[in-house]
This record gives sequence, C-alpha cells and structure tokens, in this order.
Amino acid sequence: MINRRRITEEDLLVTEKLIAESYGQVRQSVVQAPTRAFGSFCTTIRKHPFAAAGTAVVAGALLFGIFKLVTSRSSYNEEPGRSRNQLQRDRRGPDLTQEMLSMIIPLAAPYITGYLQNYIGRILSGKRK
Repeated sequence: MINRRRITEEDLLVTEKLIAESYGQVRQSVVQAPTRAFGSFCTTIRKHPFAAAGTAVVAGALLFGIFKLVTSRSSYNEEPGRSRNQLQRDRRGPDLTQEMLSMIIPLAAPYITGYLQNYIGRILSGKRK
C-alpha cells in the first residue's frame, strides 16, 4: 500500500478557499458572458450601422419566407390531385416576398459575405477587435 500523508485541517481550509475562489470566478464568468457576447455585436453595429440594418432586413425577410413556406405546406396537401405550383397560382398572383428577395439578395450578398469573411478571419487569427 502507498504511504499517504494524513489530511489536516489546514488542507481542508485551503481546499475550501480554492473551491470558493473557483466558484466566484465561474459565477463572474456567467454574469459577464452576455456582456461580452453582445459587446462585440454592439461594436459591430456602431461601426457599420447601414450594413447591420441591411443584414437585419434581409434576415427578417428570409425568416419570413421560410416561415411562410413551412406553414403553407399543409394547405398543399389538402388537394392531392393538384401540384403545388398549380395550387399556388390558383390561390393568388406572384409572391411579393419572393420578388423582393430576388431583388435584395444579389445586392446584399457581396456585403454580407465580405463582412462574414473578415469577421471569421479575425476570429481565426486571434484578433477580436
């Protein structure tokens, strides 16, 4: 059997102190996490307000389009004899959301991809700001 020294009261006090410090650091990290996460986000918005607004508009339009596609699929299944395109043409005219997206995406795509490329490049190189 391996010789082990006895645990003293001082060892317990030191261990308790280290655990308390570690817990305090974890707690502080959890509290500061949202500030750190939104800090870089807010800095980016302050530096590039028009790009951020454009990105928000495009993202909102895309989410709306995706939501609309997902929620409207059940109505296509109601009439099994007709195709999806026939039902869409019968219900209404051309889809305004798709027309807007087809005009906006080609204009916004270079700016969005350039921004994402720079952002990811900074993250991978270790530079945060």
